[in-house]
Amino acid sequence: MGGEGCISVTANVTPALCAAIDSAWRAGDLHRFAELRDLLAPLHEALFAETNPVPVKAALQLLSLCPAVPRLPLTKAGEATLARLARAMAEITPREETRARAMARSRELALHWRRPAA
Repeated sequence: MGGEGCISVTANVTPALCAAIDSAWRAGDLHRFAELRDLLAPLHEALFAETNPVPVKAALQLLSLCPAVPRLPLTKAGEATLARLARAMAEITPREETRARAMARSRELALHWRRPAA
């Protein structure tokens, strides 16, 4: 038995950085992997400060992606968790957006070069 890939709560909030950390690992770029691991560590910790999915829903609400209204018996994230998420995301979100834009441009270029000549 073996496995490949990951299941990541954090990827719901920072998909581009999670893809980058996976790529760094697969490429054996341990320096880049460690840099991204350390960058994401405060967010990982905040996302597990309470029972999942409460913090991830709160993080997605901070990004204006969905309301943070879990179904009972879960409740909304506490103020301490919201503060931890906001602090972690303040540093990470600009880097996530930059990485996501770079990935989108790279994908667009790849698609452009694969198109058959008219």
